[in-house]
Amino acid sequence: MSQGTSSITGRPGAPGEDLVLTGVRKAYGPVVVLDVDHLALRRGEVVGLVGENGAGKSTMMGVVAGSVRPDTGTVSIGGRVLGAGGPLHAQHLGVAMVSQEFPLVGQLTAAENLLLGRRPGKNRHLVDKRAADAVARGILAEVGLDISPRRKVDSLSVAQRQMLEIAKALGRKPLVLILDEPTSALAPAESDIVLQLARRHAAGGGIVIFVGHRMHEVQALSDRFIVLRNGRIVSDLRREEATEQRLVRDMVGRDIEAMAEVSSSQANRPVAFEARQLAAEGLGPLDLAVREGEIVGVAGLMGSGRSRLLHVIAGARPSTHGEMRLSNSRYRPRNTCDAVAAGVGLVPEDRKAQALLLDSPIRWNVTLAVLRRISWRRLVLSVRSDKKEADRIVAAARVRCTTPEQAARALSGGNQQRLVFGRWIAVQPRLLLLDEPTRGVDVGAKAEIYSLIDEQRKQGMAIVVVSSELEELLLMCHRIIVMRGGRIAAEFKRSEFSKERIIAAAAIDRVAG
Repeated sequence: MSQGTSSITGRPGAPGEDLVLTGVRKAYGPVVVLDVDHLALRRGEVVGLVGENGAGKSTMMGVVAGSVRPDTGTVSIGGRVLGAGGPLHAQHLGVAMVSQEFPLVGQLTAAENLLLGRRPGKNRHLVDKRAADAVARGILAEVGLDISPRRKVDSLSVAQRQMLEIAKALGRKPLVLILDEPTSALAPAESDIVLQLARRHAAGGGIVIFVGHRMHEVQALSDRFIVLRNGRIVSDLRREEATEQRLVRDMVGRDIEAMAEVSSSQANRPVAFEARQLAAEGLGPLDLAVREGEIVGVAGLMGSGRSRLLHVIAGARPSTHGEMRLSNSRYRPRNTCDAVAAGVGLVPEDRKAQALLLDSPIRWNVTLAVLRRISWRRLVLSVRSDKKEADRIVAAARVRCTTPEQAARALSGGNQQRLVFGRWIAVQPRLLLLDEPTRGVDVGAKAEIYSLIDEQRKQGMAIVVVSSELEELLLMCHRIIVMRGGRIAAEFKRSEFSKERIIAAAAIDRVAG
């Protein structure tokens, strides 16, 4: 890459081409992860960047954002070539990136995160907290995030952190706005806000690069579609060309069969789990029953209590009132260990922070929940037994890896998620709780995860699914409950499913945050 800073060197791009990649190539050892001959984006465009995990999307975004330095080629932003200054130089040239990883400082406030490197007020050497709060409130209002500017980031939910990260990017007034899975943690109403903000940015003369696995969102938002496979651009499509079937086929190189439609009722099956007048801090009271082989979906807006419900059932939060029964036996877990021992498993929404030992081997991750079973007299773990069980689980969960001794961090998002699923497939719980089970995974991995869920359902496992993707719930569930303000606001049988009715039930008397 050119060593220049803001001077124009190399090929800055033709008139009207405001972001240009020319001859950009990146390899790690013998593996080429990105190879782009020429790509030019223009002001006013929303470009959907799609492809499977490992297709090269993250590398391309990293190159534009300055965090990845290509082996060859140049990147021109607004007529100026991105030099060796890294992310700071990219920001100076007008690039802002919203990452899946939430690079926020947890111990700082929302305002401090929004204004890192900036000091609103008359004195540039001192922090004027009143001025900072005023600026922060304006930025937060722009994305519809109703929180105090002085609230610590550590106390925010995943969805709130996502909206804060978007606010931080927009607060820089960038030319190029990169949105990497910006709606994966958001409910439909919050997702709509993000899409509106992206459209507004493009309409104001900016460039938006939108990466998402919710194909209906990508299609609704984008003017143009760039499809990556194996690091190369395989298609550059106009809106009218970009049918979902065409996009999926170009992404994976084949057609993917849809998940088989589930039967409309499981009414004759025994009840696997039941909650009566269940209450906890910010939750309930509510009643819920899930039958063997039934998938119950949980819909609702951000802050509606969806994840809290799963955490109480899984023993991660204490209940304050009510009764729970598991296979007709009293169930009151004091912690998650009690829940696992009783036959309840949880796949949390944030696999990296809540489920995986990222720097430990895959083998350790998949056998965590069955260590007592495979240990001699439940006291001494046999490495041989551990390896054998890990091989079995990795194969059953269809985790693609070089070896079970590989670090979990090295896997793609889809493989990491299958890894967490594999842990519970090994346990075979009576009740499996899934919180955003396909968050941040591509269409190919999503289809495989749906298949894993369906296999467990057919074996009689009771499953509760929280998802911000309403289409996902409509596809796989027998029933959908809608939560609002910590309570169940509505319930729909499969024959009653309607996207409009579910959204209306979730949105009435909305509770912010």
